[in-house]
Amino acid sequence: MKFLTQLNSGCVDICKNMLISAKKVGLSTDDFIIACLDENAYEQMKEYPGSFLYMNQKHTEYQDWSFDQISNFRQIVKYKWKLISETYKENKSLCWVDTDIVFKKNPIDFFLANKDYILFQCDSPGSLLCSGLMVFNDTESCNDMIAECGENQMEDDQILINKIALSKYSNNIALLPIEFFPNGHFYYSMGVKDKALLVHNNHMVGIETKINKFKEEGLWYI
Repeated sequence: MKFLTQLNSGCVDICKNMLISAKKVGLSTDDFIIACLDENAYEQMKEYPGSFLYMNQKHTEYQDWSFDQISNFRQIVKYKWKLISETYKENKSLCWVDTDIVFKKNPIDFFLANKDYILFQCDSPGSLLCSGLMVFNDTESCNDMIAECGENQMEDDQILINKIALSKYSNNIALLPIEFFPNGHFYYSMGVKDKALLVHNNHMVGIETKINKFKEEGLWYI
């Protein structure tokens, strides 16, 4: 299985922290495909074999989440499904992982044991499907879903997958168990930590807030 992520210069440290955590739980960083969105990010990440300069965007700082279609955030994430679509053509066993994730235990056996479904982290109480942690498999339905999403660069990546997957591929998807794959709300607000294989610091705004949360949990390795 390959892991795919993307970042600009504003996310270099948190991405490196994610990669260090992956190595700590036995994942090989050679299996991570790291799409850099500006030259400076690539210069800082090129020590990892899977890093490459995907594009050279002018938006090099971390951007807070926004629904606004003309926001800098949307200008960054709108290429996400295109990147996934391009990568999936050569890597049919693929996990998308946002940079604000830390691995606490190795999830690979769980992912590989559930190849019949496209797997998503649950992002309740917001969206049902989280686009920050997705596991794609080698099936016709997965291929069709990714291709359809990859053709659309106008919508927010999470809104898009919730619309397409829930309406057209509901029989082909499954939610990752919350006790093993909690989002930020369940991990911090609901205390779902004991069995967690990872923690995803979404449901909070700002790169420093995310980093400080990791530091509070003893999950900052830089």
